[in-house]
Amino acid sequence: MSLKFIFGPASTERRGALVDQLAQQMQADPNGQFFYIVPNHIKFSSEVDILTALKQRRHSEDKVFAASRIQVFSFSRLAWYFMKNTPYYQIPRIGTAGLNMVVYQIMADLADQLTIYRGELTQPGFVAQLVKQLLALKVGCVTAADLQQIADELDSDTDLAAKTHDLALIYTAFEQTMQGRYIENTDLLNALSDYLLQQDLSHTYFYIDGFSQLSAQENRLLLTLIQKATQVTLGLMLDRPYRQQLPEKQALFFHPGQLYHQLYQTARSLHVPILADLQVTEQRVTPDLQRLEAYWQHSTSGSRQLRPEALQNAKSIQIVQADTRQTEIRQVATKIRQMVALQGYRYQDFLVLTRHLDAYETILEPTFREFGIPAFDDLQHHMTDHPLVELINALFAVKQHYYRYQDMMRLLKTELLLPQVNGQPMANQAYRQAVDLTENMVLKYGFSGKQWLRKDDWQFYRFDDQDFGTQSTKDDDSSAQVNLIRHFVRDTLPPFFKKLDQAKNGQAAAQVLYNFLVEHGVVTQLQAWRDQALDQGNLAQAAEPEQTWQIFCTMLDEYVTILGSVSFQATDLLALFQVGFEGASYSQIPSTLDQVLISETGMVQTEMRKVVFMIGSTDQVMPDRIVNNQLLSDVDQEQLTPHLAEGAYLMDDALTQMASEPFLNYTAFLTAREQLIFTYPLADDGSSLKLSPYVERIMNHFQLVPQVAQTRPDITANKIAPFVGSKRSTLSHLIQVSRDAMAQKTQLPPIWLYVYRLLRQDGGYSALTERLLASLNYRNVPQKLRPEIVEALYGKTINTSISKLEEFYQNQYAYFLKYGLKLRERDIFELSPASAGEFYHMALDQLFKRVQAEGQQLAELSTTDVDRLIDSILLKMSTLPQFQILASSNRMAYLARQLTATIKQVAHALQHQGQQTKMTPLRTEVLFGHVGSTDGLAPLQFKLPHGRQVKVRGKIDRIDQMVLGNTRYLGIVDYKSGVRDFDFRDAYYGLALQMLTYLDAMMRNATDLTADTQLQTKPAGALYLHLQNPKLKLTEVLTKGFDDALLTKNKYQGFLLNDEPLLENLDHELAERTGSSKVYPLTKTNSGYSLKQSQLVTESELALLLTHDEELIQAAALAIFAGELKLNPVKWPNNQTALQYSPFKSIMQFDAMLPENNYRQLTALDRATVLAMLKAEQQQKEDK
Repeated sequence: MSLKFIFGPASTERRGALVDQLAQQMQADPNGQFFYIVPNHIKFSSEVDILTALKQRRHSEDKVFAASRIQVFSFSRLAWYFMKNTPYYQIPRIGTAGLNMVVYQIMADLADQLTIYRGELTQPGFVAQLVKQLLALKVGCVTAADLQQIADELDSDTDLAAKTHDLALIYTAFEQTMQGRYIENTDLLNALSDYLLQQDLSHTYFYIDGFSQLSAQENRLLLTLIQKATQVTLGLMLDRPYRQQLPEKQALFFHPGQLYHQLYQTARSLHVPILADLQVTEQRVTPDLQRLEAYWQHSTSGSRQLRPEALQNAKSIQIVQADTRQTEIRQVATKIRQMVALQGYRYQDFLVLTRHLDAYETILEPTFREFGIPAFDDLQHHMTDHPLVELINALFAVKQHYYRYQDMMRLLKTELLLPQVNGQPMANQAYRQAVDLTENMVLKYGFSGKQWLRKDDWQFYRFDDQDFGTQSTKDDDSSAQVNLIRHFVRDTLPPFFKKLDQAKNGQAAAQVLYNFLVEHGVVTQLQAWRDQALDQGNLAQAAEPEQTWQIFCTMLDEYVTILGSVSFQATDLLALFQVGFEGASYSQIPSTLDQVLISETGMVQTEMRKVVFMIGSTDQVMPDRIVNNQLLSDVDQEQLTPHLAEGAYLMDDALTQMASEPFLNYTAFLTAREQLIFTYPLADDGSSLKLSPYVERIMNHFQLVPQVAQTRPDITANKIAPFVGSKRSTLSHLIQVSRDAMAQKTQLPPIWLYVYRLLRQDGGYSALTERLLASLNYRNVPQKLRPEIVEALYGKTINTSISKLEEFYQNQYAYFLKYGLKLRERDIFELSPASAGEFYHMALDQLFKRVQAEGQQLAELSTTDVDRLIDSILLKMSTLPQFQILASSNRMAYLARQLTATIKQVAHALQHQGQQTKMTPLRTEVLFGHVGSTDGLAPLQFKLPHGRQVKVRGKIDRIDQMVLGNTRYLGIVDYKSGVRDFDFRDAYYGLALQMLTYLDAMMRNATDLTADTQLQTKPAGALYLHLQNPKLKLTEVLTKGFDDALLTKNKYQGFLLNDEPLLENLDHELAERTGSSKVYPLTKTNSGYSLKQSQLVTESELALLLTHDEELIQAAALAIFAGELKLNPVKWPNNQTALQYSPFKSIMQFDAMLPENNYRQLTALDRATVLAMLKAEQQQKEDK
C-alpha cells in the first residue's frame, strides 16, 4: 500500500503525467489491475482520452486499441465492478420517487411526534427537500444515531434542536425502512468501502483524477483504497504541497490544498507509505494562457497589483461584447465555423461554458443547428416536459377538477390516448383536426364537467349575427368529429376513474393505472414515436419515450413495494410521480466524437479542448450568487460541525462556495489549450448587464480591447468575416445588406456580390437565395384580385348588409379578409356585447309584437303589465341556444338579472315616451332583402355594368308612424347598446350608412308597410335609442322628478325631418312651451325649432343624403367587383383608427412608418359643411 500525489497548476499536463506513470506501472506489473477514477459526467470522454494516450505511448499503429487491464470508472461504476455479484448489490435499487414515497409515509406515521416539521407534509416540495437533506447527511457520513446524539446535546429551546429532533426521528425510521430492503445510490460508496476492506487488492492500482474536493463518503472510500491497494495515485490541480498546514480559506487552491493536507496526514497516521510527489511542470497551454494563470494566481492572493502586460498573440484571450444573447451566440457560432473551415480546427476542439445554461437553453441549439455545428450538451435533461408525464398529470387533474377545460385539452393534446377508428388508432392529422374542433366547441359553449359525459350528442351550431340577428344552423360534419372525441372521453375516462375510486390500496390503484395505459395504446404510441425518430436518424429523441416509460414503471413498482398496502390517495400518488419525474433525466451518449461540447463552469471538464468560449460572462454569474436552500441553513451547519464524528462533514456553506468562485473560474479559464474567448451580452429581457469584474480585471491587466459583435453588417465596411458562418447564416446577412443597399439606393458591395454569386452557384441554396432576395422587393400593399377570383368569391351579385359596406369604407382589405375569405376569430363562451345586443333586440321585438297582438299600445299598459309581459318573453328566450350561456353559472345568472333589469327599464322608458308623442310603433324587426323571408321587404337593389348587381339587406329595429291629415310620417328607430348619434361627416365618408340606407329601404317599400295607400308618406327621421339602465343623480331626480329624469336619460338621438306639422306633434309638451324635448333631439325657441341645437334636415337635404348613400353603395360594389382591396384604414380627427379593435392586425401587418402604408385621414366636417359639399357635387353632376 502506498500513496502518491501528482500535482501542478491548471496549465500543466497533469493527466499526461498520470498516464505516463500508468503506462510504466502496467509494464512493470503484468498481473496488475488498474483503475482510473474520474467524475461521472466526464467518464466517456476521459476513457477515450486515456486509451488514446496509452496507444500513443505504446507506439501502436493499429486502428483499434484495447487495454483489458485498465478500467476508466466513476466511483459508482467502481462499486458495480466489484460488487455486482454480491448479495448486497442484488437488493432492489430505489430512485428519487421511491425515496419520496418512503419519507412521505414516515412523516405520516410520525406526525404526532414531530415538532417543527409537523405541518409540512402537505406543503408542496417539502418531502423532496427533506429527502435531499437526508441524502446530504448520508453523503457526509452522518448517521441517524449521530444526529440523535447531537439533538440530545443541543439546547432544547433552539430552532436547530427542533430541526435535529425531527430529522433524527425521520432519519432513524428512514434507515430502518431502507435496511436490507432497498439500495440508494448514496449507500453504494459506504458499502464498497466495507466490501473492499475484506478484499485482497494486491496488484491493484488506482488513479484518481479530476477531483478538487471529496464528500465524506468518497473520502472514506479513498482511505480504504489507500490502505488496501498496491498504490493510489492522486492527481490534483495544485500549486504546491500542503503537508504540514492547510491553505488559507481565501486561497485560490484552498479545496485541493485541503484535500492534499487531509489525505497526507491521514496516510501518515495510518502508516501508509507516501511516495515522493511529482510536481508537473510540462505546459499544455500557450504562453499567453500561462501569463493569464500567473496573473490570476497573483491577483487572487491579495498581493500588490502587477504592471499591465501585453499578450504575444492577440487571439489568445479575447473579449466579445454583444447587444443580446442571440447576437452573442451567433458570433460564437460564426467563429467556430470559420476556425473549423479556415484554421484546421475540429468541432471537438471547442468547449462552450457558462455558469448557468438555462439562460441560453432556447438559443444555443437552434443557432448551432442553423450554422450546421454538431454539439452535445452534457447537462442532464429532465423528463418533466415529456408527453407521458403530461398525460399522467392531466389524467389526475381531470379527475380532481371534474373535466375542466384546461385539463381536458392537456390530456387530449398529449396525443397518447387516441380513439380507435376501424380498429386502428386514429390518424394524427384527423385526430388533431377533431381535437381543434372540440376545443372550439368547448370554448364556444363553455362545456365542462358532466356535459362531457351526457348521453345526448353535442350539436355544433354556426351562429350568424352579422346583420339580422342570430340564426343557428347545424353543422353535422363538425358535430360528428367533435362527438367522436367526446364519446372517446365518455367511454374511456369514467370507467378508469371508477376503478381508481374502488381501489382499496396503492397496489390495486397502480394496477388500474398501468392496465389503463397499456390497454388504451399508450405504450404502442410511445413505440411508434421511437420508431419514427429512429427512421429520422435522431437517436437521442428515439431514446426518450422508452426511458420515460421505464422510469414510470420503476416508480410504479416502487410505489407498490413501499405504499402498496396503504390506503390509496390519488393526490398523494400524483405528487410522488411529479417529484419522481422532476428528479429523472435522460441518459445521454454523444452521437459523434467530433462535436462541440456545451457545459457549465461548475462541472469538471477534460483538458483536451483547444478553444474555450465563456459565454454570458457578466457580473450576474461571474462570480455567482449562491444561496443555501437546504433545510439545514449555513448557520445550522456551522453549529452542527463541532458535534460531528471524526471523518464526517457536510458540504460547504454558501460563504465557502462563494470564496471558491475564483478557483472554479480559474479551472474554466485554463481548460483551454490555445484560446480563451469571453463573450457577454449588454442586455437580457430588458435588463442591462455588465461585464464580469473577473473579466474586467483580465481586460485591464492585458490591455485588451473588447470586440463589438455587430447585429448586422455595415454596407460601407469591407470586412465581412464576422458575418460569414454557414451558408444559411451567411445568406441571412446577405439579405440584410441587400435591404440596406436598396434603402440607400446604392449598389451591393463587391465582396457581398461575390457571396451572392457563390450562393447562386450552390445547388442546395440557389433557389432559397433567389426566393429570399425577391422578398426585398416586397411591399406591404395588397394586390388587386384577378377577375376569376372575384367571381369565385362574390359571384355576379353582391348580397350584403350595409354594415359590411361600412366596414369596406373603414378598410378595404379588412373587408376582404372578413367577408371574402370569411376569416373569423374563435368563438369564446362569454356574453359578448353582440350577444347582449341580440338579447335586447329580441326582447323588445317580442314585447311590441305581444302588445300589438292584443290590440294595445305600450303607453296604455300599466308598469305591472309591462313587467309581466317581459318576464314571459324572457322565460321563452332562455331556451334558445344562443342564450343558454345565461344559465351556465352564478355569474351568468347575475348578468341575466342585469339584462332583465335593463330591458324592463327601457320598456318603462318607452312606455313613458309613448305617452308624450303621437308617434306609435308600426312594426318591429323589419327585414328587407332577405331571401326566404315571407313578410320581409324588398332589398335595395342597384344594377351595375357587365350584368352585375348589388343587393342590400338589413333589419330595421323599429318603424314608428304618425298620421296627420292625409300625411303619414314614418320614422326609423335603431337600438344601440352604447351612446350613438348621427354623424354627418361619417355619413359623407361612407362610415355611417346604416340609418340612411334603412330610411331609403323604408321609403321604397312604404306601400308594403300599411294597407292604406291613400296617404302621402314622408320620412320622419332616423333615431338611435341607447338601451341602458341609467344611473340617476339625486339632483336630477329632485329637480326633474323620477319619470322626467328617466325620460331625459333615454332620449332619442339622430336626425328629424324639418317639417313643421311633424315637429309640432312629436312632443306634446313642446306644443305648449319652448325648450328641449325630453324624448327627441329637438329644441324649440320663441322663433321656432332651432337648427343649431337640433338635428334637422329638410326634404331636399335628406334627398341629397339618400342619393349620396346610394352612390356610396354602388361605388363600394364596383370597387369590390374590380378586385380592389386597399390597405387603407381610416383615421378619424380624434386619432382613433379602424385598426384599433381589428382582429386582423397580425395579418395586415400595417405599419404607418412604411411609405406604402398610410391611413385614410378624415377631415373634420360639420353638418352644414357636409350638406354644402353634397349640394356642390349635385350641381356639378347636373352641369355635366
